[in-house]
Amino acid sequence: MDQAQYFYSNGKLLITAEYLVLKGALSLAIPTQYGQSLAVYPKADEGFTWQAFENENEWLNFHFSIDEILSSKNDVPVEKAFVLELLRQAVALNPNFLRETRYRLQTRLNFNRNWGLGSSSTLINNVAQWAQVDAFNFLARVSKASGYDIACAQNDTPILFQRVNNKISYEACMFSPEFKEQIYFLYLGKKQKSEKEVKRFLEQERDFSLEIQEISALSLHLLDAEKARDFDKIIEEHEAITSNLLGIPALKQNAFSDFEGSMKSLGAWGGDFAMLRSDWDKKRLTNYFESKGLETLIPWDNMVLEDENDV
Repeated sequence: MDQAQYFYSNGKLLITAEYLVLKGALSLAIPTQYGQSLAVYPKADEGFTWQAFENENEWLNFHFSIDEILSSKNDVPVEKAFVLELLRQAVALNPNFLRETRYRLQTRLNFNRNWGLGSSSTLINNVAQWAQVDAFNFLARVSKASGYDIACAQNDTPILFQRVNNKISYEACMFSPEFKEQIYFLYLGKKQKSEKEVKRFLEQERDFSLEIQEISALSLHLLDAEKARDFDKIIEEHEAITSNLLGIPALKQNAFSDFEGSMKSLGAWGGDFAMLRSDWDKKRLTNYFESKGLETLIPWDNMVLEDENDV
């Protein structure tokens, strides 16, 4: 019997240009120490078995046949439908994929799937690796996302990412502030439906050229911020631009007006993670956010995937 195959993809956080990355703004993104693996085991009997684990807890377990993959029936649970659609599109890109139809598939997230760190993008990239298809072409068949998440899945350093007229470009960059011990990532407790938010934003018909120019500049300025107060100023300016763009109050203004430091929404506004910098120590930060019912506060060094040679 053939040997098992293993694939792994990094999670992601979009540090700048949320929403506007879809319109061509230059964005700063980071791969995370959290990610997802895919193990592919040949088995003796026909058909496929799919198991999904979140840390050590199994949250999906179902069987399906090659006929279910190739058909387009929608009368299955949403999680199974997503898996079947991924495999269907992979076959469309690589007709030789799944010639063998006897597999046990096991995915394993090492983070809470509600965190918004890329439970879908890491799966998409893992399936693309398995199917031997271009992950960005694959993503375009199953999502309207920009592709920064796939770039993070494949890279072990922060990146500057841009998509203009559906042409994707990105490069590794140095983003490791001297004061990074003062930077934390706060889970806001509300899983955002990224696809829904993306669709809503893309339906807007207006000229974003000024905001794209401003946000692109801030993405570069953030890399050069040598002092914490410069970092804070850039974050606050970014939040103000995006707040005006969306017609939604910035996070700090809306919910944490007494917080001392800077705070920035990451990804779709209203949920998932925020990035913050403060002179407060870890204990004071923890107590402050716990008093507001928020208990997941992750330091920079426990979140950001950095090349040790560059730090």
